[in-house]
Amino acid sequence: MNDSPPEMLRPLPIRVRPRPAQTAGSYISELARANHIRPTLLHTLVSEQTIASPKLNLERLAVLSGFPVDILRRTLASPAAFLIRVKPSPERTDAENDQAQLFFRIHQDADGRGLTVRTLAERHQVSRRTVRRALKAPRAHPHELTRTNIRVIAPFKHLITPLLEEGLTPTATWDRMINDHGITLPRGPLGTFINKWHLDQAREPRPLISINRNGPPTPQPPLNLQ
Repeated sequence: MNDSPPEMLRPLPIRVRPRPAQTAGSYISELARANHIRPTLLHTLVSEQTIASPKLNLERLAVLSGFPVDILRRTLASPAAFLIRVKPSPERTDAENDQAQLFFRIHQDADGRGLTVRTLAERHQVSRRTVRRALKAPRAHPHELTRTNIRVIAPFKHLITPLLEEGLTPTATWDRMINDHGITLPRGPLGTFINKWHLDQAREPRPLISINRNGPPTPQPPLNLQ
C-alpha cells in the first residue's frame, strides 16, 4: 500500500462533507468521484498495509478531505460495525426480533457521534418517538450479539458472481465492484464469499454421460449399489 507520509499530501480541490454514520469506504469513493479520481486509487492512497489486511489511515484521509481526524473518527462508521447483529431469540416474535436489531443499530449510530434524534430518525426511517424509545432501551449484552459475514455480501451476489466467472482474483473483484458499481465491500466477508463460491464450484456434481449413437449424449442415472 501507499507509504507516503501525511505531510507530503495536499487537500483535494473539491471537499465532500462526510455524512453521519457513513462507512469510510463509501465516503472515500464519494470523495474520489467528486474529484474525478478512480475510487480504488484513493482507497490505496489512504490505506496502509498490515499483516492481516489493509488498514485505513485516518491522518491521510484527513489531509486529502480537508476535515480533521477527530471529525472523521466521530462521523464515519467502521465497516465492521455492520457485521454485528443481535441474535434472534425464539422467545421473541419476528417483530420483536426486528425491533431489537433496529434499537441496536440506533445505539451504534448514536455512540459518540453527537447525532440528534431527528438525524437518527431520518437515517433509520423511523419516527423520533421510536428513536427515543431505542435510546432509553437497555443495550444488548455481548452474549446476545453475533458476527455475520454473508449478509453484507448477499445483496450483491448477482454482481460478484459474473466477475468470478471471468476468473478475477479477490483484489480485482473488489476493485471492479468499486469502480464499476460504486460499491465498497469489506474485504474479509468478500474473501469468505469468494472462497465459498470456489468450493461450491469444485464440489458441483457432474452426471455420468452415456453414448447414444442415435441422438445426443444423455445423463446416466447413478448406480444403485445396495
